[in-house]
Amino acid sequence: MFFRSEKYLWDGLINLFFQIFGNDLLKLPTKLREKVVLLPGIIRASRADSTTRKYCGSFLRFQNWAKTQGIKESELFPASVLHVSIYLACLTQQSNSPSPIIDAFYGIKWAHDVAGCPSPTDNQLVRNILEGSKRILSKPVSKKEPITVDILQKMYMKLFDRNNLYNQRTICMCLLSFAGFLRSKELINIKRSDVSFFCDYVEIFIESSKTDVYRDGTRVVIARVSSDLCPVNNFEIYLSLAGIQDNSQDYVFCAVTRTENGFKLRNCSKPLSYTRVREIFIEAFTGIVANIKDYGLHSLRSGGATSFDKVSSFGIILKI
Repeated sequence: MFFRSEKYLWDGLINLFFQIFGNDLLKLPTKLREKVVLLPGIIRASRADSTTRKYCGSFLRFQNWAKTQGIKESELFPASVLHVSIYLACLTQQSNSPSPIIDAFYGIKWAHDVAGCPSPTDNQLVRNILEGSKRILSKPVSKKEPITVDILQKMYMKLFDRNNLYNQRTICMCLLSFAGFLRSKELINIKRSDVSFFCDYVEIFIESSKTDVYRDGTRVVIARVSSDLCPVNNFEIYLSLAGIQDNSQDYVFCAVTRTENGFKLRNCSKPLSYTRVREIFIEAFTGIVANIKDYGLHSLRSGGATSFDKVSSFGIILKI
């Protein structure tokens, strides 16, 4: 059973907290008991919202399974090593990939960490069940091929038209992803106010990224060079065509609509979706690469990283 409701998960976290500490809460002085409601929210903030949702949902599924098996709630903290091992074994029989078992393992570990209880996931039996499940259910990883500078050059020659906003958006997105090693989520969430142009380079503030645990933000600096593939020059051309005002809070990469006079941006308060960016990528490189299925959005980031020497010929990348 999968729980999709945000409210359900949040209520589940609160109920879980009070279930764990119910007896201790009754012993608190009245004034302290009133402040206990502050704790679940801070616990939730200890990890990214998506991580907390996943862990909480995973543990609630284990809790629901335990109930159907006749296991008492009082036996959940700490949970029995044997109960958890059997649960992971049952998931292995029902699953087509290791993901549900991995999620269950770390969801149970997370709940015990919240409770301050010894976790059954530290037991070697449970760990062996996890590793065995991975071996049984894992499939060979098919890595995508990296985009090269030569492929980028062909894409540029295919699409470049100084007055075509639609094509220039594609060129700009590809060059920035490649030269700045940007993930698709980082790229689509760039706002005009995050971008600062200088004589020799552009600086882009990335508010949130996968590796930025505390959301301090990071700055990507890309040099301006004399090349058709210069990310900075192409970015300036795109922004000029788009008509986005400096320091505005508009998203840079958003939907484009066709008009009698060409293309124009539509709804700059909403960025492009991952699905749409992927469609644009496929459209741009189809006919250029031998098999488009061998490439994905990550091919731009990995291509920039693996072609660093060549990248430096048209854009110097620094992360500070």
